[in-house]
Amino acid sequence: MLAPVELAQHLLTFLDTATRPLLGAESAWFAIVLLTVLVRVALLPLALVQARGARAQLALQPEVAALRKRFANQPARLQAALAALYRERGVSPLPGFLPLVLQLPVMWVVYRVVRASAFSGAFFGVPLGMALVAAPPPLLLALLGALAVTAALSALLASRSVPAGQPVPLLARLLPFTIVPVAVWLPLAVVVYLVAGNLCALAQQALLPVR
Repeated sequence: MLAPVELAQHLLTFLDTATRPLLGAESAWFAIVLLTVLVRVALLPLALVQARGARAQLALQPEVAALRKRFANQPARLQAALAALYRERGVSPLPGFLPLVLQLPVMWVVYRVVRASAFSGAFFGVPLGMALVAAPPPLLLALLGALAVTAALSALLASRSVPAGQPVPLLARLLPFTIVPVAVWLPLAVVVYLVAGNLCALAQQALLPVR
């Protein structure tokens, strides 16, 4: 059985070889984009479960608001009542971060493949193994800008899933931006993966709206 790094190497090499007749020297980074799409498609069932859970939470908001008003001065009883409500309706009160968490091992595998020089290539002439901080300034700014813009759009779409009158959870607002400062020190291949992943996430949020 192939290890994850070897499997990723073979898959990236296959995608690179398959697209090279059309894209030439740019086929390597496009292979990473295709890998990102394949991962997102594989995680689509989890995304559907997450969307259904978010819709169920929205449907419960009138009852949650009533309980908050009823037990406004009794925090312990409020928590018990909310837990009973969620349990009765089969709804988890926690946000669905599982698809996001499952992205981390894939990002690590891509990083390992590139750092081991098992997959080489370039992104518009810049080696994919080069850290973003060492890339030419126009490319550095373009990719950081793409990460920041897609993170902002993701946070905006997430805020629209929160019922009117309720504050957006701090974690939901900040989580999309946490990778931006880290990306400066990552290999270009991983940054391409992150940008492609953010774009896929935006498409998923648009196609699977909570409301």
